[in-house]
Amino acid sequence: MRYHRSTAEVTVVTSAGLSHSEDIALRQRRYLLTQSVRGVCILLAAALPVPLIYKGLLIVGALALPWFGVIMANAGPTVPSRRKTALQDSPVEQPERIAIEPSRVIDADL
Repeated sequence: MRYHRSTAEVTVVTSAGLSHSEDIALRQRRYLLTQSVRGVCILLAAALPVPLIYKGLLIVGALALPWFGVIMANAGPTVPSRRKTALQDSPVEQPERIAIEPSRVIDADL
């Protein structure tokens, strides 16, 4: 078998993505957050004694947030941000190569 690696990029365990259950939990928390903000918008629109334009903005926000929540929850797997690791920070050093003369024999006992 021949292996050909076109790039020098190394896959590190710390750069692995989230598991399926962790990703679902993260999306559920995001959806819950958007719905909580929606509820706050509705309560503020009903309770605050502010001009009608501000109440209208809060109601528009309450109507738009469910759409954003559903879009974000159904967006697919969350892609983690790429963090630099110790392997990515340090340059790859090539091992020192020593040429051996063809007639020279290296004894393992030395």
